[in-house]
Amino acid sequence: MTTKPKYFTVANLIEQDILMHKYQQQLPHIDELAVIYHTSKVTIVSALRLLQYKNIVKPVRGHGTQILTAKESEISKKDNANEHLGFTSRIKNTKFLTSKVISFDIREPTDKERIVLKLNKTDLVYDIIRQRLLRDFPVRLEYTVMPQRIIPGITVNILDQSIYHYIENQLQLKIGRANRTFRADKPDAYDQLYLKCASTDPVLEIEQTCFLQDGTPFEYSQTRNRYDQAELTLNQV
Repeated sequence: MTTKPKYFTVANLIEQDILMHKYQQQLPHIDELAVIYHTSKVTIVSALRLLQYKNIVKPVRGHGTQILTAKESEISKKDNANEHLGFTSRIKNTKFLTSKVISFDIREPTDKERIVLKLNKTDLVYDIIRQRLLRDFPVRLEYTVMPQRIIPGITVNILDQSIYHYIENQLQLKIGRANRTFRADKPDAYDQLYLKCASTDPVLEIEQTCFLQDGTPFEYSQTRNRYDQAELTLNQV
């Protein structure tokens, strides 16, 4: 059996201490962490990179290593779900990002949703529309469809918190890869209403299908972003 590197063990210890609220808002300096966990600074740096990949912490230039809240973690997961393919898309500043549920319903899937999510004719889906606001200014409009059979028990209260946190911590499901398509589009009536777009403003649309680690599709979504509040980066891999 292959032995995992030491930084895996250290990362697990730091994660446990975060969950036990040993640290508030941010982690101690790397030098202090090396003393606390009886290891080298090199091992600490590798452990923090792993925790960053798991969307638990985030380095902030000049301010150390920030501990992500549940909402920030969900956003980070959705932003980085397909980063291994070389694409990164994110709102420019998520520190003051909040969410507002515009509509929440349960309905029969469309033909396209049935194909993309591999649903049976009798399956129902959650139909969710959420608005993301940065300092109370709208920056993103999310249309999300999830199979009720795969992700049961979603409520408005869960939507106000974090769907991804609910999936992984309450349903004990492991989130895997995501396929994304990026395109520029003209604003529709909803964009103009909920993103405060002018009729001539472009929007960045991201169409996404997310999968659990076992390959089961659990989310099909279209996200509409204001042109001046979203970034798209192509990383060479």
